[in-house]
Amino acid sequence: MEYMIDASKLNDRKEAHEYLAKLFSFPSYYGKNLDALYDCISEMNIKNIKVRNAEAGEYYYFAVMDVFKDLDIEIEYI
Repeated sequence: MEYMIDASKLNDRKEAHEYLAKLFSFPSYYGKNLDALYDCISEMNIKNIKVRNAEAGEYYYFAVMDVFKDLDIEIEYI
């Protein structure tokens, strides 16, 4: 499955986790924090993620991207 992330939706912590939970169809018990993001994504077989609007990314966006990098997920900026 291919995932497309809009970086502009990852700048606010609460909005970012709501957006990611919906995008990745996380379970209802998703903790809405970076540790929970790591745990949920690590259980999925995701090899790459496409990111659009990267130029709109701010502080929290970079924290989310670090989680993907820690999981060795290839990130393609379009």
